[in-house]
Amino acid sequence: MQVRLLAILLFMVFVSFNAQQKDDTFRMPAEWEQHQAVWVGVFNAPGRNLVAAAIVRSIYKHVQVRLNYSADSTKRKFNRLLDSLKIDTSKVTWVKDSIAFNWIRDPGPIFLINKNGEQKVVDFGWNDYGNCFVYDQRLKKADSITGRIDKRMAALLKLPIISSPIVAEGGGLETNGAGVLMSIEETALQRNPGKTLKEIEAEYLRVTHCKKMIWLKRMTLQEKTVKGLHIENWKSSGANGHIDEVARFVAPNTIALAQIDKLEKDKNPISKVDYDILEECYAILKKATDVNGKPFTIIRIPSPDLNANAVSYIVNKEIRKGFSEEIKTLKDGDTLKYVPAVSYMNFMTTNGVVLIARYWNEGMPPKEKEKDEKVKKIFEQLYPDRKIIQINPTNINRIGGGIHCATRQQPGIFRYY
Repeated sequence: MQVRLLAILLFMVFVSFNAQQKDDTFRMPAEWEQHQAVWVGVFNAPGRNLVAAAIVRSIYKHVQVRLNYSADSTKRKFNRLLDSLKIDTSKVTWVKDSIAFNWIRDPGPIFLINKNGEQKVVDFGWNDYGNCFVYDQRLKKADSITGRIDKRMAALLKLPIISSPIVAEGGGLETNGAGVLMSIEETALQRNPGKTLKEIEAEYLRVTHCKKMIWLKRMTLQEKTVKGLHIENWKSSGANGHIDEVARFVAPNTIALAQIDKLEKDKNPISKVDYDILEECYAILKKATDVNGKPFTIIRIPSPDLNANAVSYIVNKEIRKGFSEEIKTLKDGDTLKYVPAVSYMNFMTTNGVVLIARYWNEGMPPKEKEKDEKVKKIFEQLYPDRKIIQINPTNINRIGGGIHCATRQQPGIFRYY
């Protein structure tokens, strides 16, 4: 009887130990899971800060908002803007850092979490979006400081770090929270010259604790960084191949993918190239499966018309100062078409809320207004339990990023009120 009782006790200890071990398993959570906080980037230009303030106003009643700053003047100016918008600044937490990087998503920490709510921070390498290779330049001291933002935030939060020499940015990685990671092959190889895709994949999976990788082949031309003009007289701005501009997980087995209207694709040379790239992505994703071999449902999301959103410049001496050698093949009097990083895919999800782009303004074709409304309806179906809030991110799109780029979620296992 005693032997049997001892055996039962030992079995219970074994089961309890294994359960605890399972609870201690860390994973990279999906963005739609519970958040403890959201970090928002603050800009040093009034128009751009209006976008940042709109982000804060949309989410601060649902999740703790944290803002990095390096200069006290930045904090004072932004607080005045928040006050003017009737935002309770006592609900916003400011964190002083050696550098306030607008696109906190990218060098900021990628959080892992376990069932106990414990967290770790993934620290990838940083080389300024691979721009050092595009422009044949050495990284500056500020780049090194920027690249350590995740380490400094981890130290502030007293969280352990998993480091990797492999370079990746937060906007370049997507997960379904159930072991699948998605990224763009061309981007990963561009950031890590000398490394094979197999080596990069192994490291991505090691540090994120994901089990399976989905690779899209090519970055879209709209997102690609090139030394001169992209094609013909068109120039675009972006993060040089981020997945969060083209494809996003919206549920464990559902992926949203950008789609360019067939009637719009031949209106400009960038959309013509990107149409084929996005259809190639669609073919890849239709064949992809989760860790259990189950296929994904693919939802197509309209893309903004680049002709309606591009900015036209007549090339002259002043314009040349702004674009430097990038437009040296154009003559004075030629038209430069500059494309902001406009995309409905650069949305952000947090507790009870999804922030999506709205692009239509007076003077734009009515079709773009219809597109805004159509996209909102799609997101209302994808997230029926959350409020869909539209904000116009054009002011920050013009410098290469969007709503998602300017935010970084920190997971949690409780609701913040």
